[in-house]
Amino acid sequence: MTRKAQDELRTRLLVIFQEEAADHLRGIAREMEELARARDAAAASVSFQSLFRIVHTFKGAARSLSIHAVEQLCHEIEDLCGELVEGHTAFDTTAHGNLRELTQRLETVTRNALAPSTAQPAPEQVERAASGIAWEPPAAAMPAAAAPSASAAARKAAAPSFVRIETGQIQRLGLMAEELLGPRLAGQARSEEARRLAHHVAEFRRHLRGAGRAQGEAGAAELPADEFKAIDQSARRLATALAEDSRSLRVTADALMMELRRARLMPAGDLLAVFPDMVADLAREMGKAISWRTSGADLLIDREVAERIKDPLIHAVRNAIDHGIEPADARARAGKPAVGTVAIAMAPADGGRVAIEVSDDGAGIDVAAVRAVAVRSRMLTAEEARDLPEIDVLDLVFQSNLSTRGVITAVSGRGLGLAIVRERVERLGGSVRLHSTPGIGTVLRLEVPAALANFRGIAVKVGDADVILSRDAVERTFLLPAAARVEAFERGVVQFEGGAVPFAHLSRLLGDPRGARREAASLGSALVIRHGLRRCIVAVDEIVGECEVMVKELRPPLLRVRHVMAAGMLGSGRLGLILRTADLLDAIALGPSRLPVDQPSRPARKHRLLIVDDSLTTRAMETGLLQAAGYEVEAVADGMEAWSALQLRSFDAVISDVDMPHMNGFELTERIRADPRLKQLPIVLVTALEERKDHDLGLKLGANAYMMKSAFDQSMLIDLVRSVL
Repeated sequence: MTRKAQDELRTRLLVIFQEEAADHLRGIAREMEELARARDAAAASVSFQSLFRIVHTFKGAARSLSIHAVEQLCHEIEDLCGELVEGHTAFDTTAHGNLRELTQRLETVTRNALAPSTAQPAPEQVERAASGIAWEPPAAAMPAAAAPSASAAARKAAAPSFVRIETGQIQRLGLMAEELLGPRLAGQARSEEARRLAHHVAEFRRHLRGAGRAQGEAGAAELPADEFKAIDQSARRLATALAEDSRSLRVTADALMMELRRARLMPAGDLLAVFPDMVADLAREMGKAISWRTSGADLLIDREVAERIKDPLIHAVRNAIDHGIEPADARARAGKPAVGTVAIAMAPADGGRVAIEVSDDGAGIDVAAVRAVAVRSRMLTAEEARDLPEIDVLDLVFQSNLSTRGVITAVSGRGLGLAIVRERVERLGGSVRLHSTPGIGTVLRLEVPAALANFRGIAVKVGDADVILSRDAVERTFLLPAAARVEAFERGVVQFEGGAVPFAHLSRLLGDPRGARREAASLGSALVIRHGLRRCIVAVDEIVGECEVMVKELRPPLLRVRHVMAAGMLGSGRLGLILRTADLLDAIALGPSRLPVDQPSRPARKHRLLIVDDSLTTRAMETGLLQAAGYEVEAVADGMEAWSALQLRSFDAVISDVDMPHMNGFELTERIRADPRLKQLPIVLVTALEERKDHDLGLKLGANAYMMKSAFDQSMLIDLVRSVL
């Protein structure tokens, strides 16, 4: 890397860290305020967990640039939060004071570290930091820099000046600018109405003139010709003025949106900068040698798009390291270099999109293993798995709960990684493709929009509602023959391309069975939609056509509405619902179109979970999380109480701590596995014990999953529970 490139990278990394540090400090201040208002242990525990996660991320960022004072303080706050969560330290006035003092010191140290007078890391040290290798500050002070030359001063004077603006403020400005779309469209509509009015006035005036001539001179004199002429001219002037105002508003609004979109762009390298440390940590944890490579760092991408694809890329890279790259001995037997390669390449794609490829030079996907797991999990019959083309077998790895791992760890085995990748990318209106060659490696290709402004879809009508389906999910549209309509409604299937394809009217799926019954006789318009290997046919009242809409994300409390991904502003100014394809296919798989119209479906039985933990705070937190996720929960304080509960009542899974009095989690697991009645009961161990031997012992004794509290994440716990049920 040249000196100039090193300087640019150093500047970019420090700017990124400065912005990230400001976000983290605000988050810490927010959680400290929440702690001050907390009225019970459960509320305080939630804030401890949030504070722990913020500080943990902050520590990693500081470590990447070797800002050791910040890193050390973050570590101290982590330790204190851990003790408070585990109940080893009571959260009293003294603990709150200690925590506040540490966070205040962290803010001071951070600001001092980022002050202009603070010595900055050398370029070669920044280069190592960007590669995931921490650097140590030099023992001796660097010599003072020479006075800048006149040419350097001139360049500095000519350089553009910058004002720091929070990303959130840019997003708010963008939302405000998007609101101009409504008035802009309304202005166009009013302009068109005025044009039509002027045309009608002119036609009426001509009609009156003709009538006057027919009546002769006397009749014509009685007609208010001058008044109608004035009305005609006024209407024309109004139409012209409205058209000009509409055009001016359109040009200004479009220019404003364009400038805001440019302001939201960032180099892809800023997104990729988070990966070197993560790759190094995972490689060390798994005992693998990994070479990390990237390309396309200069590509500009929308900040919000970058933020939303960050997690899918992390899942994809973790999957490549864990599943893709073989152990050293296996690579040696295959004649491969000991060091495996994992890479991300980013490049522009057609249609204002960005193509991202995550690749590895590992063993490739074991197609036979995927077939076997699909059969074992009852996703396919043995015959279906045997006859399934290889390209469709590869698509199975995107299904939730399908994993070729025999045990669940903190890294993999839950069968969620690639399912999450597809779900998140499709939420963006993107697509995912997988290519794997045995013995050569695997390439995961993602295509996402370069900006979130527009979503390409197919607009349809369902009753009075405007609904939008992803263009990528719609295979084709057609008219359902009249002869097939009755059978489609009675049987819930349509004979299509030589096979029976599941069918439903979209109004039924969206919760209006009366709409489907009302439209059954006149049914005609239909769409074939696909998600992965699955496809179905949905009937609608009208297919409006292709559209490009402005996406409006759902806000609380509507963050997760069944079937609905977002809303889109149509060209008419009306809002349409953008549907989630996977939800529609799931609903059709449950057979909603075959239910009698007025027959309510019975709610499914809730799974009953047993939580075992000697920490009251942890019990309260896990109970609240899992109850909110729809589970029935009973909580006890140790393994002996859990064993007694298991003798008296039935449970669908056990979530247990390990280090407890009377009977620990290992002993409880061993006793459950030895009981013929309980030996199949799923067990998840959630513990602060981080030694590898404890992890291995838990899995050896029969635990289905093992999660460390240091890596605790609310969604991860819920995902773990779902994966073992």
